[in-house]
Amino acid sequence: MEMVFSYREERSRLTGVIYRPVAKIEFKSSVGWVPEWVYVDSGADITLIPRSLGDLLGFEISTEAIQEIWGVGESRIPVIIQNIGIKLGGHVFDSRVAWALIEEVPPLLGRMDVFDEFEVIFKQSEKKVVFRR
Repeated sequence: MEMVFSYREERSRLTGVIYRPVAKIEFKSSVGWVPEWVYVDSGADITLIPRSLGDLLGFEISTEAIQEIWGVGESRIPVIIQNIGIKLGGHVFDSRVAWALIEEVPPLLGRMDVFDEFEVIFKQSEKKVVFRR
């Protein structure tokens, strides 16, 4: 099984046009599957979703479960780690997801659990990302 996604063309203040690897995945909610385009980020330890997507998936805030993660610039983001079903192509698997309690984060597909399920190949010169099982 192999899924191929083309990079998305976007604008950057630094470089002008830039192409970023994205994939369309689905998250399992209590009422079905929710499709979402996510950035494929081999530098992200865990998949990250913004507050509104977690709300849509039916996640609930538990103050004792709140943790902090940080990335570029060491800015801290409050998150709650959730286990959720993810569908990529026809393959369904469980994955840990960091649900950000703020909206100002892009949806990222990180390595944890996901890269155990797929060989992920970035074809930079072709502007494609490949998921292979």
